[in-house]
Amino acid sequence: MDVAVARHSLDRVPLSLIIDDSTVLVNVNYFWMRDRNPVDGQNRRWEDVPVVHPEAFTREWAGLCLEHGVRGKFSVIPCPAAVGRIDEGLPLFSRQQQEDWLRMCRELIVPSFDITPEMMTHSVVVDPRTCLPVEPQLWEQYDWAKLPDDEELVTEYIAAACRILVNVGLTPTGVTSPGGFGGQSLDLYARATGTAVRETTGVPTPFFFQRITAEGTDIETPVWYADAARGTATGEIIASTNDRTGSWTGYGEADANYYLTEDLQGGRIPELVAAGQPVIFCSHWQGFYGLHNEDRRGFSVLKTMLGRLKQFDPDGTLTRWRTCSEITNYACMREMARLEVDGRSIRLHLPVLTPELTLRVSGVQVRGVTVDGAPLERAATKAAFKSGTYWIDGDATLLAFDPKSADANVGITH
Repeated sequence: MDVAVARHSLDRVPLSLIIDDSTVLVNVNYFWMRDRNPVDGQNRRWEDVPVVHPEAFTREWAGLCLEHGVRGKFSVIPCPAAVGRIDEGLPLFSRQQQEDWLRMCRELIVPSFDITPEMMTHSVVVDPRTCLPVEPQLWEQYDWAKLPDDEELVTEYIAAACRILVNVGLTPTGVTSPGGFGGQSLDLYARATGTAVRETTGVPTPFFFQRITAEGTDIETPVWYADAARGTATGEIIASTNDRTGSWTGYGEADANYYLTEDLQGGRIPELVAAGQPVIFCSHWQGFYGLHNEDRRGFSVLKTMLGRLKQFDPDGTLTRWRTCSEITNYACMREMARLEVDGRSIRLHLPVLTPELTLRVSGVQVRGVTVDGAPLERAATKAAFKSGTYWIDGDATLLAFDPKSADANVGITH
């Protein structure tokens, strides 16, 4: 009897929507373009982009995601463009406006999305104690692509960003890179993220998002610094699509066919699903709104893509929406899980517990399954396969359950 932890929970390809560059009301790109143009001599259209992304639009976007079961990651930049801290109040808005937005985020976005800082400002590097720009001027996405050798400073920088989100009731489960931040120092970045997030939130297996693999079908979910004795690790989520929802400028390309064509045969989604690889959408908040409330280019693409996705996988047997932390936590569990097969018994030791743990059993005809003495129900179809059931898939059997402790015993009846 051969037993392995399945690559994906419930044997469904995970879908996850990454939202970058978002924060409380303000469009960080307005200030980023304005302040960066003189530095590199570019002429980005900062005067054309909106200063504000209205709460009403954010509510509508969140409602669409809830309706379709969309899950993923939503950034909240703690000190956007260094104009102010969101826990102390941004000068552009009243306290009531900001409190209303934060309440909306907690009620409508948090249930389906991980919240992460996108470091402190998504523009200039600031002193983590004062949130004032350092001298000489440095930029998070450029000058800190290779992080400073001072690991204590990097850890405190990430921790300070996390603390601001905790202060407003948005506990982060990981962090997001502004642009190239940390891309040349992944070892240090992963280590500092693990320390900073655990210290500020207690989350044992936080994640970070830095990289995109938008071509090919070899999409990893790396696990860094796994410590089975402590049940800790740092997961990494890697996006598997480019952004065709208006991009970071807000006026970039918007193309639903890039993700899934009208005939449901072409696009990045079918390519990745056919290969059994996670579909991690990279997108930017500016693109969903576009240049004004009648633009909404990315929002339109999202609506079209979700409609087509329902036709592509109508009964949910191929895919399942997941938050980024659900994907990385499962990878951390899989990395550290130990299993022993003794006759008809499978003993599992699980330093990391995740719901819907899925095993694939082959080499034996399964007639029944128990977990810690409790029987699992047999699912009649793949669509009915869920936690607490098993499903016979040709020559293999898939079984799923929510482990209650670090040690679990699975019994197989032949």
